[in-house]
Amino acid sequence: MPAKRLIQLSLIVVLLFASLAFTSNASASGYCGSTYVVQPGDWLAKIARRCGVTLSEMYAANPGVGSRIYPGQVVNIPGGYDYGYDYGYYYCGPSYSAYYGNYYVVCRGDTLSGIARYYGVSTYYLQQRNGVPNANRIYAGQFIFP
Repeated sequence: MPAKRLIQLSLIVVLLFASLAFTSNASASGYCGSTYVVQPGDWLAKIARRCGVTLSEMYAANPGVGSRIYPGQVVNIPGGYDYGYDYGYYYCGPSYSAYYGNYYVVCRGDTLSGIARYYGVSTYYLQQRNGVPNANRIYAGQFIFP
Protein backbone atom coordinates (compact mmCIF):
# COMPACT_ATOMS: atom_id res chain seq x y z
CA MET A 1 0.00 0.00 0.00
CA PRO A 2 1.48 3.36 -0.99
CA ALA A 3 2.46 5.70 1.85
CA LYS A 4 0.11 8.45 0.66
CA ARG A 5 -2.88 6.07 0.79
CA LEU A 6 -1.86 4.85 4.26
CA ILE A 7 -1.69 8.43 5.56
CA GLN A 8 -5.13 9.22 4.11
CA LEU A 9 -6.63 6.13 5.70
CA SER A 10 -5.00 6.96 9.04
CA LEU A 11 -6.42 10.50 8.97
CA ILE A 12 -9.91 9.19 8.24
CA VAL A 13 -9.72 6.77 11.17
CA VAL A 14 -8.42 9.51 13.51
CA LEU A 15 -11.18 11.92 12.44
CA LEU A 16 -13.81 9.23 12.91
CA PHE A 17 -12.66 8.45 16.44
CA ALA A 18 -12.36 12.15 17.27
CA SER A 19 -15.92 12.84 16.14
CA LEU A 20 -17.22 9.93 18.21
CA ALA A 21 -15.29 11.08 21.27
CA PHE A 22 -17.01 14.47 21.25
CA THR A 23 -20.51 13.03 20.93
CA SER A 24 -22.13 13.14 24.34
CA ASN A 25 -25.55 12.64 25.86
CA ALA A 26 -25.00 15.67 28.09
CA SER A 27 -25.85 18.03 25.26
CA ALA A 28 -29.22 16.34 24.82
CA SER A 29 -30.74 18.47 27.57
CA GLY A 30 -30.88 21.28 25.02
CA TYR A 31 -33.69 19.41 23.31
CA CYS A 32 -36.05 19.32 26.27
CA GLY A 33 -38.25 21.92 27.81
CA SER A 34 -39.45 21.87 31.37
CA THR A 35 -42.27 19.52 30.37
CA TYR A 36 -42.63 16.78 27.79
CA VAL A 37 -45.77 15.29 26.26
CA VAL A 38 -45.37 11.52 26.13
CA GLN A 39 -45.57 10.11 22.60
CA PRO A 40 -46.58 6.57 21.62
CA GLY A 41 -43.61 4.25 22.12
CA ASP A 42 -42.00 6.40 24.82
CA TRP A 43 -40.99 5.12 28.23
CA LEU A 44 -39.53 7.09 31.11
CA ALA A 45 -35.95 5.86 30.67
CA LYS A 46 -36.05 6.73 26.96
CA ILE A 47 -37.26 10.27 27.74
CA ALA A 48 -34.59 10.65 30.44
CA ARG A 49 -31.86 9.54 28.05
CA ARG A 50 -33.13 11.88 25.32
CA CYS A 51 -33.15 14.82 27.73
CA GLY A 52 -29.78 14.08 29.31
CA VAL A 53 -31.02 13.35 32.83
CA THR A 54 -30.98 10.24 34.97
CA LEU A 55 -33.98 8.03 35.54
CA SER A 56 -33.88 8.77 39.27
CA GLU A 57 -34.05 12.51 38.51
CA MET A 58 -37.10 11.86 36.32
CA TYR A 59 -38.80 9.95 39.15
CA ALA A 60 -37.97 12.75 41.59
CA ALA A 61 -39.41 15.39 39.23
CA ASN A 62 -42.58 13.33 38.67
CA PRO A 63 -43.80 12.01 42.01
CA GLY A 64 -46.61 9.53 41.60
CA VAL A 65 -45.52 8.52 38.11
CA GLY A 66 -44.65 4.86 38.27
CA SER A 67 -43.06 2.86 35.53
CA ARG A 68 -46.21 3.20 33.41
CA ILE A 69 -46.73 6.32 31.36
CA TYR A 70 -49.20 6.84 28.54
CA PRO A 71 -49.32 8.92 25.33
CA GLY A 72 -50.54 12.44 25.97
CA GLN A 73 -49.34 12.45 29.58
CA VAL A 74 -47.24 15.47 30.51
CA VAL A 75 -44.09 14.72 32.51
CA ASN A 76 -41.71 17.22 34.12
CA ILE A 77 -38.11 17.37 32.91
CA PRO A 78 -35.65 18.34 35.65
CA GLY A 79 -33.41 21.18 34.54
CA GLY A 80 -35.40 21.72 31.34
CA TYR A 81 -36.12 25.17 29.96
CA ASP A 82 -38.90 26.78 28.01
CA TYR A 83 -37.09 27.91 24.86
CA GLY A 84 -36.67 31.50 25.96
CA TYR A 85 -40.30 32.10 26.89
CA ASP A 86 -39.81 33.41 30.40
CA TYR A 87 -43.01 35.43 30.54
CA GLY A 88 -44.87 32.75 32.45
CA TYR A 89 -47.53 32.03 29.86
CA TYR A 90 -45.77 30.60 26.78
CA TYR A 91 -44.87 27.05 27.72
CA CYS A 92 -44.75 24.24 25.23
CA GLY A 93 -47.33 21.48 25.32
CA PRO A 94 -51.09 21.41 25.76
CA SER A 95 -52.72 24.32 27.53
CA TYR A 96 -56.00 26.14 28.08
CA SER A 97 -56.98 29.76 28.50
CA ALA A 98 -60.36 31.38 29.02
CA TYR A 99 -59.78 33.54 25.95
CA TYR A 100 -58.42 30.93 23.48
CA GLY A 101 -59.85 27.71 24.91
CA ASN A 102 -57.74 24.60 24.26
CA TYR A 103 -54.49 25.18 22.41
CA TYR A 104 -51.13 23.53 22.03
CA VAL A 105 -47.78 25.31 21.97
CA VAL A 106 -45.42 23.32 19.78
CA CYS A 107 -42.36 21.93 21.58
CA ARG A 108 -39.07 21.30 19.84
CA GLY A 109 -39.33 17.93 18.08
CA ASP A 110 -43.15 17.85 17.95
CA THR A 111 -44.92 16.86 14.76
CA LEU A 112 -48.32 17.95 13.56
CA SER A 113 -49.38 14.31 13.28
CA GLY A 114 -48.37 13.73 16.93
CA ILE A 115 -50.40 16.74 18.05
CA ALA A 116 -53.34 15.50 15.95
CA ARG A 117 -53.10 12.09 17.65
CA TYR A 118 -53.05 13.78 21.05
CA TYR A 119 -56.34 15.60 20.29
CA GLY A 120 -57.89 12.71 18.37
CA VAL A 121 -58.26 14.59 15.11
CA SER A 122 -56.67 14.26 11.68
CA THR A 123 -53.50 16.01 10.62
CA TYR A 124 -55.40 17.50 7.69
CA TYR A 125 -57.96 19.01 10.07
CA LEU A 126 -55.24 20.71 12.15
CA GLN A 127 -53.52 21.88 9.01
CA GLN A 128 -56.70 23.52 7.68
CA ARG A 129 -57.83 24.91 11.03
CA ASN A 130 -54.47 26.56 11.72
CA GLY A 131 -53.50 27.61 8.21
CA VAL A 132 -50.39 25.42 8.12
CA PRO A 133 -49.43 25.04 4.45
CA ASN A 134 -46.93 22.22 5.04
CA ALA A 135 -47.62 19.69 7.80
CA ASN A 136 -43.87 18.98 8.04
CA ARG A 137 -43.03 22.61 8.81
CA ILE A 138 -44.11 23.61 12.29
CA TYR A 139 -41.82 25.34 14.74
CA ALA A 140 -41.27 25.48 18.50
CA GLY A 141 -43.49 28.14 20.08
CA GLN A 142 -46.14 27.98 17.36
CA PHE A 143 -49.75 27.87 18.62
CA ILE A 144 -51.94 25.06 17.30
CA PHE A 145 -55.68 25.18 17.96
CA PRO A 146 -57.54 21.85 17.90
